[in-house]
Amino acid sequence: MDSMGKSPGVEEHNSAKNAVVYGEAVEIEQSMGFFDALKLYPAAVGWSMFFSLGVIMTAFDPQLLGSLYATGAFQRDFGYKFGDGYIISAPWQTGLGMGNPIGQVVGALAAGFPMEWYGRKWTFAACVIATAGCIFIQFFARSLKVLLVGELLGGLILGTYATIAPTYASEVCPIALRGHLTAYINLCFVMGQLLANGVIAGTQTLDSHWAYSAPFAVQWLWPLVILIGVPFAPESPWWLVRKGRLEEAENALNRLSSAAVDNKPTLAMMVETDRLELEMETGTTYADCFKKINLRRTEISVGVYTIQVFSGIYLVGYATYFFQRKSSPPK
Repeated sequence: MDSMGKSPGVEEHNSAKNAVVYGEAVEIEQSMGFFDALKLYPAAVGWSMFFSLGVIMTAFDPQLLGSLYATGAFQRDFGYKFGDGYIISAPWQTGLGMGNPIGQVVGALAAGFPMEWYGRKWTFAACVIATAGCIFIQFFARSLKVLLVGELLGGLILGTYATIAPTYASEVCPIALRGHLTAYINLCFVMGQLLANGVIAGTQTLDSHWAYSAPFAVQWLWPLVILIGVPFAPESPWWLVRKGRLEEAENALNRLSSAAVDNKPTLAMMVETDRLELEMETGTTYADCFKKINLRRTEISVGVYTIQVFSGIYLVGYATYFFQRKSSPPK
């Protein structure tokens, strides 16, 4: 007998056994209804929504800046004299408006690396701490140059949440909940914009720097809440499986589900899926996303997210300023 490894017969038996367990686990998950999944995985729903708080921050900041262009105190302190009032020059509005989105694009693309190295949980925590630091720059900014730096660096971190949140939601939720929780992320974008408009409505009549400093300060609320809760969040079981930390992965699955769920078949399914993915990924590159059937998938994915931008959602952030320039009251 080979003492250094398993015999081919044993490996074939284990492979067949894993295939059976894999099939059973897949069948159970696919047959699970929405309300059954909601009952069995309440913690997965809660933690997924918790990670989506970062997306609210992502939407809050750009909307905030667009509305500040119509705030009297902000115009006076950062703009120049124009007629009977003050305005922010068009080049600076463009620069400030593009600083955050440019940072978000870079941040969203770069987020995948630390997420794979350190996990979803601690990458999220580190980004939240960095966000809190960038808010200091915005809060104490008294020139457009400093504010631009704050927006650019802030956007760099905010972009990571648009990657972390859907990844975490898709990895901790069963199939019956996955679509709903990833769709909830889009709702978080709307919530962030709505909250930003509400904050501006409450501070725009102030005649001091607090008219724009207070809205920036409100952003510290989310890092405070997140940093209190994130140490207790379970890591993504999929990431743990890929790192070979199966015991921790099972513990994470147990924390994400109710006591009525037997997670051993689920863990076996994840292990087998990871093995199959590794086999399929051998020799593949990003270029394969644009070849054959994968090109169609890429087009669908890009199209879905492009629709949001083409809807004009980013122009809405400047609505207050446009109305003011047309002599409409600030409110």
